[in-house]
Amino acid sequence: MTDLSSVKDQVALVTGGTQGIGLACAQRLLAEGAKVAILGRNESVGAQALIDLKPISPHLVFIQADCTLKADVAHAVKEVERLWGTIHILVHCAGGFLSKPTLEDLSEADWRQGIDWNLTSSFLAVQAVVPIMKKNTYGRIVNVASVAGRAGVATAPIDYSASKAAVTVLTQRLALELAPMGITANVVAPGTTETPRVIGLGSQRMQDISARIPVGRLGKPEEIAHAIYYFCTPGAGFTTGAVLDVNGGLWTGA
Repeated sequence: MTDLSSVKDQVALVTGGTQGIGLACAQRLLAEGAKVAILGRNESVGAQALIDLKPISPHLVFIQADCTLKADVAHAVKEVERLWGTIHILVHCAGGFLSKPTLEDLSEADWRQGIDWNLTSSFLAVQAVVPIMKKNTYGRIVNVASVAGRAGVATAPIDYSASKAAVTVLTQRLALELAPMGITANVVAPGTTETPRVIGLGSQRMQDISARIPVGRLGKPEEIAHAIYYFCTPGAGFTTGAVLDVNGGLWTGA
């Protein structure tokens, strides 16, 4: 009988996997016995991630890639396929935002950058792995969106909110297309989480954000990774097109 919670010996590709939520996802998948490729733009950050993760499992590789570039994503996917023969799981954590929350502060170039970081990168990653998953008649795609794409969060940059909302709808549309092929596509939408970028805002800003969250604190990367992990498992085969909000009660869908 298939262990519905096991990803042992499966191959996972984690974009944005060198820090924050992506790094936590890589840690969890490795601990559960998966072979994991982490993608990131910064070579030195990737090297540090390898140092941090290698004690968990040797079945790990870092591939330098800018997920807004089709050629980089295609190269990364081919490299994973060369190493391990296939890809079963895609966790897309790559993304970013500019600290320009107001409409007038945002240039057209800023807008396009935000869309590329969050939406185009997701499209390119999914497009690259789906042919492999089709051959397997099996796949698990998890896109990381945000509470900022679920509700109008006044402090979130406009490009970030819009692009993360689009990631959610993109994933739901993909779920319909890919379901007959044994491939699921789901979304985890975190609230503000203790990632390096958020920690860099400073302790006072973090306290101010925490005060607006009903549970009274920020999320932890491993908590988001725990939610993501379910969607990666064989037991999630009847769950597709779903959005799991992990935000400490900041937005409940009401």
